[in-house]
Amino acid sequence: MRRSLRSGFTLIEILIVVGIIGVLVVVLLAVLLTASKKGEIAQAEFFVNNAVPQAMQKWQNDNGKDSNTFPASPDLTDGDSYSRGNIELFNELVTKPIKAGKEAYIGNDLYVEGSEGGRPVFLDPWNRFYIYRNYTMKKSASGKNRGYTGRRYNENSYDIISLGPDQQLYEKDGETDDIYNGTTK
Repeated sequence: MRRSLRSGFTLIEILIVVGIIGVLVVVLLAVLLTASKKGEIAQAEFFVNNAVPQAMQKWQNDNGKDSNTFPASPDLTDGDSYSRGNIELFNELVTKPIKAGKEAYIGNDLYVEGSEGGRPVFLDPWNRFYIYRNYTMKKSASGKNRGYTGRRYNENSYDIISLGPDQQLYEKDGETDDIYNGTTK
């Protein structure tokens, strides 16, 4: 009697291979998502710690300001429309120089432009506007003494803040993923 030679794989062998491929795909996706999150954080850190400070320095030099003078921001308290500060910062660093026939103080390859209330703003990697507040101003635009209540990261200068991946400002229990000038994660 002759036995026939069978070629092919058994169902068990195919299931094992599919299971191994599934595990590898899950591990690869986890690694890619982690790398993507780290890349977005690094992008926000670069903007607040490099791009904006360099643009501020150019703005100061071009406008005859000292190193402790920064573009104006509205007199805000926590809970106010944080986008207003970003609108003013974008206006000073991008819109006004371009309207004057000059180059913007911050290159358009260093930021993502969005819109808030029909006005341009800088967006973070999660497509939310950065929060900008200047603490060195003594008077508001109306001439009143400025007051600010709330947390300050950089007491005697300015804050430029991304809410980070979770989009929450000032998380509780001391944990925060906010990205702001003067820090790196």
